[in-house]
Amino acid sequence: MKIKRMRLTAVLPVVVTAAVVLVAPSAAAAPAACPNPAASDKDSGWGTTKDSTGGPIRVGASTGCATRFWPMIDDKLFYHCYTVNSAGQKWTHVRPDVPNSTDKQGWVLSSQLDDGGSTKRC
Repeated sequence: MKIKRMRLTAVLPVVVTAAVVLVAPSAAAAPAACPNPAASDKDSGWGTTKDSTGGPIRVGASTGCATRFWPMIDDKLFYHCYTVNSAGQKWTHVRPDVPNSTDKQGWVLSSQLDDGGSTKRC
């Protein structure tokens, strides 16, 4: 009886290790990085979101990036510049005209802005 227990004990770590290896995520499954190109204030224009479902200000130029701030429909958004991401979408870097706006600036999908966003490339 002791011999059977020893064999099971010797085999068990191998089975557990194999299960962990099979469950471990691969590098290909890792989420893509959030693109955040350099932006500078090149544009003196401003705009607002198209409607109440208009775009959030995101930390990067992709819909997969986290939301930093959700402007109200009447909030003025000062344009800095625009970029085009790898999906071919135009994104405008904005600073909302609201209190403490420095930590709320970021990227808005230009199609969600009332006039199509910035005309100056970053």
